Formats: sequence, structure tokens, C-alpha cells
Amino acid sequence: MNRVSIIFFVLLALCIKMYAPHNHRILPKYKAVHVTDVQWVIIGAGPAGIIVLGALLDLGIDPQQVLWIDPEFNVGRMGKYYGNVPGNAKTTQFIEFLNSCKTFGTCNSPAREKLHKLDQNTEYSLQIIVDPLQEITDHLRTKVKSRKDSLRSLSYANDMWYVGISNECFTSSHVILAVGSHPKKLDYDCKNEIPLDTALNKDNLAHYVSPQDTVAVVGSAQSAILLLKYLSELPVGRFINFYRHPLDFDEQSENSLKGMTARWARDVLLKTPPVNLLRIYNSCEALKAWLPICTKIIYAVGFERNELPPISCAPTINFDDPNGVIGPRLFGIGIAFPEKYESEQGKVMSRIGLVSFMEYAQEMLPYWTTLKSLSPYEKFEDLFMIELL
Repeated sequence: MNRVSIIFFVLLALCIKMYAPHNHRILPKYKAVHVTDVQWVIIGAGPAGIIVLGALLDLGIDPQQVLWIDPEFNVGRMGKYYGNVPGNAKTTQFIEFLNSCKTFGTCNSPAREKLHKLDQNTEYSLQIIVDPLQEITDHLRTKVKSRKDSLRSLSYANDMWYVGISNECFTSSHVILAVGSHPKKLDYDCKNEIPLDTALNKDNLAHYVSPQDTVAVVGSAQSAILLLKYLSELPVGRFINFYRHPLDFDEQSENSLKGMTARWARDVLLKTPPVNLLRIYNSCEALKAWLPICTKIIYAVGFERNELPPISCAPTINFDDPNGVIGPRLFGIGIAFPEKYESEQGKVMSRIGLVSFMEYAQEMLPYWTTLKSLSPYEKFEDLFMIELL
């Protein structure tokens, strides 16, 4: 072997070592931990995480090349807190939603079969869809790799994602963030807060209010109006609704009042409101005048994305809602990363809900699967190219 050949192979070996996908220098805390390779990582097992996994398997992705991470696997916040919340969809719509994913049909789900025995045109509590989604979750966990844990680190190097949990690290070419959200809070001068997660369960709310209370409800969308209905049916002294927006009954808007809540708002709130309810436009003057008499407060002002660890080393991080791309083969979906659309009035709205998440996943995943990762050696393939003249 001549000197030129030796130099060539030494340089090649250095390049491969430098760019090999298992370069642990980018994650020093995982030096002693085995690194497992997968093709897809899904963070979150709320409704959006379940949906995106089902849609991914519908496309024929090998289940053993999928890692699913969630600290609880209990259908997210909806399963944990909102089972007793009145649903906005009729039973038949939930059945159609479940039928739209072939993978869901591979699960033997008694709760899903129960849906067919219910009145198809009735709106029940969300528990009727939480139960089949929980059974589907348990089934899918037997098909894919799953870890009951939280995401600890997310780093990008050598055209791969390094996903760290408590005691393991995984490399993956694709990562989907379905991390969910939590209720927003404001910092009004009333410290005795009833958490929204608690208040949306009427039975729980009953333990937090009394005839001596004046309860402030901040907000004017679905959750806020539902709380007004609950409070009108509970023994509470007075309740004050601080609102910024008029009631929205536009059926074409995903953020409008829906179902039983919309009917109560039309038939009761606008016609014969409870005598112990006061609705006030939320201004600085109104807060100064009325907030001091409130003994409890509930913020029903929307949701915000659950916190993520810092995303390291990715060249660009910016959520693009039309195609769900956040970074190189890093995608977002669900209430944390909703698809946006513009209403006829020119207002930018978020598409949220089970059907919207399913439609978005089924539309975007075929595109996401086309975004391939580079081979660790692909950058040096020109070294081996021989042009035949």
C-alpha cells in the first residue's frame, strides 16, 4: 500500500469517527448508558399522541422502530381530569373518529363496542371516548417500544436526534412532539384560586364553594360558560364573570360554544340569567371595583403548551403549523402545536379536537415520512465517486 493510500484511509477513519451517529460527546451525562436506535419517537400519549401513533402504523411503519414516551399513559389531561366534562360531539361522531384509523380497529376494546349501544345522537360526558382511547393505548404499548417516563433532553447532531429520558438515551431520525398543554393562569389580586382542572368536574367544584363565597370566573369561551352553568346549580352566594369577548355561537368556528354549554348559554344565560350572577367586561376599572369582594377565582382563559427541555444543536427551531415542522424531522401536533386557519372574518384560529388532530395527522404524516435522515457516511460519498469517461 503506497503512502497516498495510507493517508487516504487514515483521513477516512478520522472522518467516520468524527461523524459517527453514536458520538456520545454531545450527551456527556449518558456516557455510560446504552444508546438504542429507532426511526420514530413520539413524545406524549394524550389524544394527539395516540392519534399520531395510530396514523403512523396505518402507513406501515415497523412498530418496533417506534418509541413512545409518556409519564402516565392515561390519555393525557383529558383522561386524568376531564372524563366528567360534557362532550360536544354526538356518539356517532366518536365512532366515526375511531373508525378513521385502521390501527385502532386491531384493538379488542369493550369500551369501543359499548359506544354502539348508546344513543347515537346524544352528547355524553367525555368518559365515553376516554375509555376506548385508554384501551387502545394499552394495546399499542404492546406493539411498540414504550417508556413510562418524561423527556429529559433533546439534542440534534450528525443528522440524528438524541432523545434522553431518566436512564436511557435513544437516537432517532424522526421525533414527534405531542406534549399537550395545561390551563393558563393570570396573576389577579385574588389568591384563593380553584384550579381549572378541578373546577371542570362539577362534583369536585362543589367541595370548593359555599353560600358565603363570591366566585370570580375569568373568561368567555366554552370552559368559562360551562363553569357558570355549574355555579348556577351549586349553593354559592354569588359569582362574577369577567369577560373580554362576546359569546360565540358561530358553528363554523372551532372555538365557538358547543353542545349543552351552547344551549344553556342561549336558553338561560341570555334570557333568564341566574339572579346571583354578574357579568362584567374585564377592564382595569372593573377589576379594581369588583375583584376585592371575590373570595375565590377560576381562570378559564385557555391553555398553554407543556414545558419542553431545551432543544440543543438543531439548526432551526420554529413551528410551521401548515406542515407541522419544528426543526429537521422534528414535528409538532395536538393542542401544543395546533394547525392554524383563518376564519371568514380574518381571525386566525386553532384547529383543536379529536377529529381535527386525526385529519391533521393523516394529512401530514405521509409528508413527514418522506423527510429522510442522512447516512453518517453520505457526507463523504464524493470520496468514493469515480467518474467513468
